[in-house]
Amino acid sequence: MGKSVHNDITSVSDLTSDDKNRQGKNILKSKTFRDGGIYLFLRGDYKTPIWFCRIKVPGMKGYIYRSTRTSDEHQSYKFADDLYHRQLVKVLGGEVQGTKVTVGIDSYLDRFENDERLSIKYRVFLLKRVKTHLKSVTFENLTTSTISKLTDDLRKGTKTGSMSPNTIKRIQNDLRHFFRWCVEEGYFKEIPKFPRITGEQSRRPHFDEREWRKIVRHIREFVKITNKKTLRERTMLVNYVLILSNTGIRVGEARTLKWRDVREVDGNVILTVNGKTGIREVVSRTPDVKDYFRRIHDLRTEELSGQTLSPDCRVFCHPDGSEVGSFKKSFQSLLKGCGVEKDSFGRSRTIYSLRHTYATFRLHEEVNHYVLSRNMGTSVKMLEDYYGHTSNITMSDELTKSRTRKSTGTSKGMKTEKVDSTFGWLRSEGTSGPETEPKPKVRRTTKRTTEISEPSYVDLITE
Repeated sequence: MGKSVHNDITSVSDLTSDDKNRQGKNILKSKTFRDGGIYLFLRGDYKTPIWFCRIKVPGMKGYIYRSTRTSDEHQSYKFADDLYHRQLVKVLGGEVQGTKVTVGIDSYLDRFENDERLSIKYRVFLLKRVKTHLKSVTFENLTTSTISKLTDDLRKGTKTGSMSPNTIKRIQNDLRHFFRWCVEEGYFKEIPKFPRITGEQSRRPHFDEREWRKIVRHIREFVKITNKKTLRERTMLVNYVLILSNTGIRVGEARTLKWRDVREVDGNVILTVNGKTGIREVVSRTPDVKDYFRRIHDLRTEELSGQTLSPDCRVFCHPDGSEVGSFKKSFQSLLKGCGVEKDSFGRSRTIYSLRHTYATFRLHEEVNHYVLSRNMGTSVKMLEDYYGHTSNITMSDELTKSRTRKSTGTSKGMKTEKVDSTFGWLRSEGTSGPETEPKPKVRRTTKRTTEISEPSYVDLITE
């Protein structure tokens, strides 16, 4: 870097509060050139610190922030100086000034594209879609009308040419998150007002108790098949369906679930999942969930010729252990066999309907809204908006209040058997190993008048 353009070196302590707010507090080093027209700062909130630049050309409104995408100081200056001269030419040529929204999108993608959080992945996917629709829009020209037009363009780009109010709401929430980040980065001063969402928020399609009984009964025939490959797929699907409908976990959370994330506490199966609301522990609705996991464990042990499963193996996987992308086709085949592909309003059921069925059943069983929202990783408002049609909810402190807990021999004053195996909790009660079938179950009775008669998966297979 030549001395002719090097004016001063600014320490981190000399930064203004606005600079710190826009660029983040983790700034390792910063330098200015061309009388403040070029400001370089090294951000440490990356695995490898990256140089960013802020450009201010005489006659230009606002600033331009860019990642130089390098940790090399000389290369970062070269990038910033080239950007400075390009902007200077635009100003002298009388071109319309203003930072394009796509610049902010590129910067966001550069920062978060490799982020493993599910909520961030959804936003990254959305921004890649909207980038082509906003290629000529600057932050200065971003208005409510612009957002309305963007929504219309996205709607026209769908297969059906329409989007539900719920989908539009999710899109707007992700855009708000992105625009707030852009304000913090200094691209513009305030977020424009978002257009109102018209249309009634639709209730999520779920299965009522009559339909759920049909599914459970059909499962008996669904797994009676001689083809080994198909039997394997259906066995995995059936356990998948029963686990999701009794835990309420999301499809994405189930996809990444590993054996180390599953354990038993006081007779309840506890899942540790990482979804769009972060990491949380999920309490299963019934101890029968243990049977469903046991069947998958036994299936995988057989496929591995008796080898011990690693705790880092995925629960729902192909024979080679790779991730199952989707159970969509086999699930639709199951629903078709039951005749419950659509609800009474003609809306198609999806695997996500299992989560909504869980929520509806638990509210009918009088589980407290707050407790249920914590277990599902959602908000009380979401439960009230989408499941308020259930029944009057009375207060309760337990997620399992509608059933009688099974005795596990872990109450106070009782000795517990030491288990060396990582998967020891999957053993059948009263046995010495996971390969033995569980004892016949006595169907429990509860106070509910509309109890779902749900046989365990072990019963369904062995009948």
